[in-house]
Amino acid sequence: MAANSTDISVCARLSELPRLMLALAAEARQLGCSEDITLRLQLIVEELFTNTVTHGHGSGNDATVTCRITPHPSGILLRYADAAPAYDLTRAPEQTASEAVIGGLGIALVRGLSQDVRYARQDGLNVCEILI
Repeated sequence: MAANSTDISVCARLSELPRLMLALAAEARQLGCSEDITLRLQLIVEELFTNTVTHGHGSGNDATVTCRITPHPSGILLRYADAAPAYDLTRAPEQTASEAVIGGLGIALVRGLSQDVRYARQDGLNVCEILI
């Protein structure tokens, strides 16, 4: 796997999601990620981005969302950062399909597809580091 990484930045608008997904897939290919890892990355980022736009920004705005993927000894490390109000996904209550309202399983999905999830509030940003 190549050792470089590039930040991918888009505005927090749902219309930017296709561009984000294409850029993420291209970066994953550049790093030599398998198709399985690439699809997992895209699904995780889609969940995080959709939550950022719909819940964090209340339908979107021009705030920047930034993703970076880098090789890690145990897999791939995704760094996802947004300027939405503080939200620590590691403290969100666990939900099952029988307990969740429609759309309420995104965080559980992110956790289930990840080896490790970490959160920090840094310089006004939500920063999630997710090991895949």
